[in-house]
This record gives sequence, C-alpha cells and structure tokens, in this order.
Amino acid sequence: MAETMHALVYHGTNDLRLEERPLPQIQDPRDAIVKVELSSICASDLHIRNGAVPRALPGTVLGHEFVGEVVATGSEVRKVRPGQRVAANVETFCGTCWFCRQGYVNNCRHGGWELGCRIDGCQTEYVRVPFADNGLDPIPDSLSYQDVLLVGDVLATGFWAVRISEIGPEDTVLIIGAGPTGICTLLCALLKRPARVIVCEKDAARLRFVREHYP
Repeated sequence: MAETMHALVYHGTNDLRLEERPLPQIQDPRDAIVKVELSSICASDLHIRNGAVPRALPGTVLGHEFVGEVVATGSEVRKVRPGQRVAANVETFCGTCWFCRQGYVNNCRHGGWELGCRIDGCQTEYVRVPFADNGLDPIPDSLSYQDVLLVGDVLATGFWAVRISEIGPEDTVLIIGAGPTGICTLLCALLKRPARVIVCEKDAARLRFVREHYP
C-alpha cells in the first residue's frame, strides 16, 4: 500500500486543492480506517467552499457521505472488522454524553458534524472514522455500494424530516425540491400515507421524474 493518497482539501473560501496527504492512522482505540469506495458531494460541502460554515477548519479534507471497506480498527471497536463493507453515518458521536443519550447526536460533546468539517473527511482514498461502532454500519451481502450510498446522509435527512413532522393521514405534505434528498423525503413521507403530497420543483427533468414514478 502506498504511504500517501490524493485528497480534496479546503483552504478557505473558494479555495479547494487536490493534494497528496499521508494515509490516516488509528489515533484512538475506538477508531476505524475505511478505504473509500464511493462518495458523494453534499450541499454542506458547497457551503464550506462558499465560506458559509465558520466552524470549518482550513486544511481539512472535505466530505462526509461515503461507503467503503474497513482496513483497520482500534482495540475497542466491536461492531465492524477489517474486510467488512460499511456505510458511514454523517454524524460522529460518542454515544455516552448527555446529548447522545437524549438522541441529539449532532450536538455530541465529542463530535457532531466533524467529518469533512473539522477533521479529515471522505473526498479521498482512506478516512479515519472516530467512534466507529456508532459511525459505521455493515452492508448486507445482498446490497451493493450503490444501493446504500445515500443511507448515511441523504436518506437519513429525508427520514428525519418526516419523523419530526409527525405526518398524519389527513395531512398535506409540501416537499420543496426533487433532488436526491427531496426524493428520499418523498419516499419516507409516502410511508405515512398522508392525504396529499405536493412536490415543488422548477427543474423540468426532475419534475418529469416525479410525475413518472410517483403519480
């Protein structure tokens, strides 16, 4: 294995650079190192690029949506093992602080939105995942990387939006946008069987897709 890798690094507003970086190493017994097989670009990555995320640290490898193969684990990792295919959670969380115990993992005292924002993320070849037992889920053999790429952030966002909306059978649901997150939100909303779902989208191709698949 090479000692370096290519990585997309944030250096400031509108300043992204493709650089050679050393391979990540285990820093904590709860870490895992994952070889990135597929990753996607989140609007949050664009927010960082555009200077709209003050907490983002220059010098950080971007990205937090990915799937891949575990290549190394710390001594306290129990859920995943080297050689296992995994999907990554967008949030990095300890699971034991007050916020995590209440279900507010985004506010974890030791994590939250860290990958690709304050610690190196997945727009590269290998990534270190802290609290791997919380942040990684094994991929069943029946599913491909493509099948689960959206689970960690895009589908999770749609699911959470529907959950906190408390949709009932008499409700009308408005979904603004029919991109990947909008479609995942639509799919989750349909599970609640509301009286009506309205999708608001100005792109003709996306609107046509919705009309063809979800009449």
